[in-house]
Amino acid sequence: MKKVTLFIASALLIMGACKPEVGPIGPAYEAGAGIVGTWELTNADQTDLTLPVPETRDISSFYQNNQDKWVVVFSEDSTYTVNSQGPGFDLFGAGGTWKYNTPEFPSELHLTQFDTVTTVLPLGNMPRTIDQNVSIVYDRIRCDKPSVSYKLTFTRK
Repeated sequence: MKKVTLFIASALLIMGACKPEVGPIGPAYEAGAGIVGTWELTNADQTDLTLPVPETRDISSFYQNNQDKWVVVFSEDSTYTVNSQGPGFDLFGAGGTWKYNTPEFPSELHLTQFDTVTTVLPLGNMPRTIDQNVSIVYDRIRCDKPSVSYKLTFTRK
């Protein structure tokens, strides 16, 4: 019995001594640095938050079948311009300035339309320079509560 216990203990010590080699996982990309560029709206989902079980609908065809598609350009100098407004509600205006709530780990995009209206949009993802898509969430308020939520996905042009 002692030999079996000694054998098992030896085997566990030998296996515990072998550690897998961990190689480099790739280059580090700064969170949120990829927002700079030209983005076109490619997908839109609408969620009715007033229902007991919220229901989500794909409304992308409303935006894609129109000749004018939303095209937004975010610049490095923290300004943005809207090249094409597209159909639906006016979320971006004609342009203005943009910033993140926390530059290190952004979770919200703050848009100020020419120093008048500030819109806070939660991010669906933090766009890195290698990302081709960014999604933002826009909640419409009714009676001081969110009633409809839009998840807009933009693709880098």
